[in-house]
Amino acid sequence: MRVIQSSDGKETTSSFTVDEFTDKHDIEGGLTYLGLCNILKHAGFDWWSVKDSFGVMDAFFYGHGGTTIFVRSQHMHVYPAFYSKVTNKSLLLCKVKIVFVGKTSLVLHTVLRLEQTGELVATSSVVLVCVDTTTRRPVALPTGFIQKYSDLQNVPRPYKVSGFPRFPCSPEKLYRYSVSVAENDIDRNNHTIQSHYLKFCMDAAVQRGAREQAYSIPNKGVAVVKEITMEYMGESILNDTLVVVSWEDDTNPNVIYNVIQKEGRDIFNCVVTFDNAVIRSKM
Repeated sequence: MRVIQSSDGKETTSSFTVDEFTDKHDIEGGLTYLGLCNILKHAGFDWWSVKDSFGVMDAFFYGHGGTTIFVRSQHMHVYPAFYSKVTNKSLLLCKVKIVFVGKTSLVLHTVLRLEQTGELVATSSVVLVCVDTTTRRPVALPTGFIQKYSDLQNVPRPYKVSGFPRFPCSPEKLYRYSVSVAENDIDRNNHTIQSHYLKFCMDAAVQRGAREQAYSIPNKGVAVVKEITMEYMGESILNDTLVVVSWEDDTNPNVIYNVIQKEGRDIFNCVVTFDNAVIRSKM
């Protein structure tokens, strides 16, 4: 991988092949959603790694100094080239830019393209929050960091999760699926890997829900995803039992809502928009 930093320190451009960041088991004729999430995650780390004044930021990611960075929410848009042209040997060009800085949070925007043709593969906006490792409550970003990007404090926040709909009134519209957090779901901090919450939702809403005819359109198992919006509100650990509650939008059957609950408390929301015009499965 090669990483180039912009002169203002707000953007990095990196170039790499898909197999640099995905396990080969994740690829069956193309990149999976978990593989895409993994690439977007590493792209964010590349942005941090080239900052010459960010020794303090290492403490965020590795839990030193009493603070860490928590992904609060993320919105991904997936383009047709992801399905038709990306393979494990594809060369990708990734631009990551910091577009907003607040008191306790910041927003990164990522654009992923095929390097040879410039075709869009995916875009992502992610809200990161600085939290206390003990209380898990938001705390202020380092003063030096805020001062460095003071010009980004006065811009309108470019992205935030809108209100998530509550459960439909009719219980029969809900599909429930239980999952136990396994060892391969756990990260280095002994919490569930955040992208695996999406995996749990896909398992429920796509693979199982569609097979059991829980939705009005039966072929979601072979549909592809256009957009994913995720909101993280809590954490889970090894052997926790989680319940995925899933249902269709009342007016658009291509939209599936998912809520993951732990001991009756919502810890993750996810909205997945499918494109049933395409029938290649990428699960």
